Amino acid sequence: MITRLSIVFALLGLILVAPFALRPDPEDGGLTRGDSERLVIITPHNESIQSEFARAFARHMKSEHNRDVFVDWRQPGGTSEIARFLKSEYSTRFETLWRLKTNLPFNASIRDAFDNRSFDDASENAIQQGWVRNLALLDPKNPDQLSATARALFLNSEIGVGIDLFFGGGAYDFTRQASSGNLVSMDTTERYGPAVLAKEEPTWFDDVMPASVSGEPFRDPGFKWVGTVLSSFGIVYNTDVLNRLGFESGLKRWDDLADPRFVGQIALADPTKSGSTTKAFEMLIQEQIQRLIADGMPEAEAVPKGWEAAMRLIIKISANARYFTDYAAKVPRDVALGDAGAGMSIDFYGRTFNELYQNEEGDSHVQFLMPKAGTSIGADPIGMLRGAPHPELAHHFIRFVLSPQGQRLWNFRVGEAGGPERYALRRPPIRRDFYTEENKTSMSDPEVNPYEIAEGFTYHDEWTGSLFASLRFIIKATCIDPHEEQRAAWEHLIKRGMPVEDLEVFEDVSLISYENATNRIAAVLKTKDKVAEVKLARELTASFREKYHAIVAGGKKS
Repeated sequence: MITRLSIVFALLGLILVAPFALRPDPEDGGLTRGDSERLVIITPHNESIQSEFARAFARHMKSEHNRDVFVDWRQPGGTSEIARFLKSEYSTRFETLWRLKTNLPFNASIRDAFDNRSFDDASENAIQQGWVRNLALLDPKNPDQLSATARALFLNSEIGVGIDLFFGGGAYDFTRQASSGNLVSMDTTERYGPAVLAKEEPTWFDDVMPASVSGEPFRDPGFKWVGTVLSSFGIVYNTDVLNRLGFESGLKRWDDLADPRFVGQIALADPTKSGSTTKAFEMLIQEQIQRLIADGMPEAEAVPKGWEAAMRLIIKISANARYFTDYAAKVPRDVALGDAGAGMSIDFYGRTFNELYQNEEGDSHVQFLMPKAGTSIGADPIGMLRGAPHPELAHHFIRFVLSPQGQRLWNFRVGEAGGPERYALRRPPIRRDFYTEENKTSMSDPEVNPYEIAEGFTYHDEWTGSLFASLRFIIKATCIDPHEEQRAAWEHLIKRGMPVEDLEVFEDVSLISYENATNRIAAVLKTKDKVAEVKLARELTASFREKYHAIVAGGKKS
């Protein structure tokens, strides 16, 4: 007779054995550790991309080099969170190095200088003066000398954070990592890294993968990072929700997201947490500027006026927002479920959910569009981190991702030879030679050729490139923090038929004009003085909150 106790022991045994019996085969993707070599990658890429590239790379290394490889992914969040994580980790490691080498305190000026590119020239002088070679020459009372030496010491060090590669994000974030010194063109042996790969495969970095397209950089000039796949930004929307709200057709421009019918129906990600969302907002600004230039306005006048037109548009889109999420992937998911009517999204998120919700006829209620003449094509890069513990394996991974074999994973359909096994990634590869008639028969999006799309829009870095941080700061202070009051004022305006005087108050962006963004706001952010930043943020938030309150109060009195 089976006793209750024997049943309990049998179930316990099953629990202990099941994980070992059901674990994936190491050759089925390098998804188990075992005795495999480990490659550590920090990334904002989603699990689908991680899974497909880990599996394919592990098989490639086994078949071509007879090596068992395990890819250890680290995903602390979006690119903004990754940047904060790397800064903290490198700062901690450098503090240890500084104290050990100099026996001097690690103060705020040293912390601000070691990863600051503005000290690059001074660091060269520190090397020439012999301060790095003989740290005993340092004068503890000379802050300029200490800052220059700190920068030189970091740039000539091998300190690392236990991570090999930074994979995925945007050119802006990678440019900042390269400038700080966290990304390197090659390891200290000068045998591994993007710059070495460029020498090994010179034809790859000529016409096959250009340095830039339509104003967008596709790689670092010194090969501290290289693009791997392309992306664009646009609008993901739910046709069922649009029909319910009274839209007779799909959306066409960024302006459509400001339509009052969308109140409470727009899904947005927090740009302080998502670099891709900030880039989408930047595209909106560039589109407004280019529209004015196309209408005949001189560029010098169009840039500040286009910026202010974009700020007014962003405020109205924000007023329509249901929320500002920390996770950009939540936007297309909620749009697909009907919890939101539309949202700003990176292309592959929109296309992925379009595919997930296709019916038997191939139709889907989730659609993605690139606003006409409203977005550029940017690159998602990869780069080797300073002090990478496995530089040779990292080199293999970079080569694989950029090879024709790795590029097929981005846009081949599931099950196609050389394509992904479980998830269609729906990303346009960076290699020009990928877009052939032969490959189109296997592609998820054969009609999408980013190099042709890019011809309709040119990104001008000189207009907004230096204002990326300012843009994040402005949206948080004027839209996210006072969002409840902003939404209430907007709903009040809608109910009252958009009275002109109150609408002008709502759209007043004088505090965040182009002049203020490039001067006062940018200057405060460059100081890295957190107290000053908080003070300015409170000032802006209070001003916008006050005018939103005034609109509601005035409307109630009339």
